[in-house]
Amino acid sequence: MEKREMSVFPTGKPNDAYARYFVGQSYLNMLSTDQVTMGNVTFEPGCRNNWHIHHARKGGGQMLLVTAGNGYYQEWGKEPVALYPGAVVHIPPEVKHWHGAAPDSWFQHLAIEVPGEGCTNEWCEAVSDEEYAACESNVPAFARHCGLSDTDPEFTERFNHFALREVADSGDLDGRTRMLAILAALAGSQGTDEFGALLPAALETGVRPVEVKELLYQAVAYLGIGRVLPFLRVVNEVFARRGIKLPLEGQLGTTLENRLEKGSQAQVDIFGERMRDFWKSGPEESRHINRWLAENCFGDYYTRNGLDYRQREMITFCFLAAQGGCEPQLASHIAANIRLGNDKAFLIQIISQWVPFIGYPRCLNALRCVDEAVDRTEV
Repeated sequence: MEKREMSVFPTGKPNDAYARYFVGQSYLNMLSTDQVTMGNVTFEPGCRNNWHIHHARKGGGQMLLVTAGNGYYQEWGKEPVALYPGAVVHIPPEVKHWHGAAPDSWFQHLAIEVPGEGCTNEWCEAVSDEEYAACESNVPAFARHCGLSDTDPEFTERFNHFALREVADSGDLDGRTRMLAILAALAGSQGTDEFGALLPAALETGVRPVEVKELLYQAVAYLGIGRVLPFLRVVNEVFARRGIKLPLEGQLGTTLENRLEKGSQAQVDIFGERMRDFWKSGPEESRHINRWLAENCFGDYYTRNGLDYRQREMITFCFLAAQGGCEPQLASHIAANIRLGNDKAFLIQIISQWVPFIGYPRCLNALRCVDEAVDRTEV
């Protein structure tokens, strides 16, 4: 199989020195042996290393930073975890484990040795074909596309290739931002099943539990509790399975007494001076809605900790575009994104990641709205 270049880190040469510890072909490019030892390891589809253990008297272990492709990581006695670009794996010392490529994807990660005393590596038995094959049925449904691999194999193969390779490998978004954008778009488009299937992979990629909760709390202002409640239940179920204790630490940024004041200031910080005292404007019979917008949408949600304004405007962009029919609000929030530093190129990358999950029409509509908003700001 022809060697591929997959990221900014060169693939390197065939990993002949460790070939006996791998099933399939791997490549190694040592990036550093000073301060910390770090190598770029590339796996052909289906390649994996043997079960192994990083021993240490003190400290030690290993970190994996996934840079390209899709793969698996598994600790002895635990279920395998699907790995995507941006995922960070912390491997403690004395834990038996293996990692490698998915059967239909090249895979690349940086392997970083954690400094310690008395560090040695113990290579154990190979990962059997049966153990490896079991990964396909045990990793999150997102990677298998909701269990359709047996009933709809051609569709599944093409969808996974497009969503998990072509789209995921495009652009230079960090994995955490990419996953937040997809989760927000799935919430906006009511993709509850896919949201739950993707959530474990998002957490492995570095999305924090508090960020998932904040995303959904803010979604209530744009989607309503009737559409968000099923997502909150899915998240609570996934968190419970992963041992994430609930409730999470509180993130309130206001009190009932100052939420209007702070919410109004948040509007100014995000949209500019034109929003100062906006809550006092409008016809008298509907002015209360402008007040609610300031004290509830912005005072109750935007002022919370866990996500900053730039991240919150990005996910609002996702909510509005994915649900459709909100073009005036979408245009306003595109302008706010640009004002906060989420420029046109960034927003196009966000839209690109939505394509497999919400479809082309709403993505193309969002692109048009971005172009129009940028044209207005340049006039």
